[in-house]
Amino acid sequence: MTELEWKEVEPEQEDWKKQIDVVAYYGSIAIGSIVYCGEEIGWQSVIGGRMDFLQAESLEDAKEEMIDVLDNRCTDQINYYKELQESLGELRGNENA
Repeated sequence: MTELEWKEVEPEQEDWKKQIDVVAYYGSIAIGSIVYCGEEIGWQSVIGGRMDFLQAESLEDAKEEMIDVLDNRCTDQINYYKELQESLGELRGNENA
């Protein structure tokens, strides 16, 4: 099982005040980040280069929300690949017909 941890890093962009990555324990591969963009903008998630606003008002809230975002993303990906796998099986079945 892959162990994940929070790791505060130097912000990648000038307008980010704080950046905390979710990293896989082996090799420190960043899965995503939460970034603080100041009081006016607040917290955002960054996954695969795409930023989305978080409703969080604190670092702890941002971490909890990020966990939910990543969990939903994983579920979506699992469902996508299951559907793709089923379609491949149907394609294989059509070839034999």
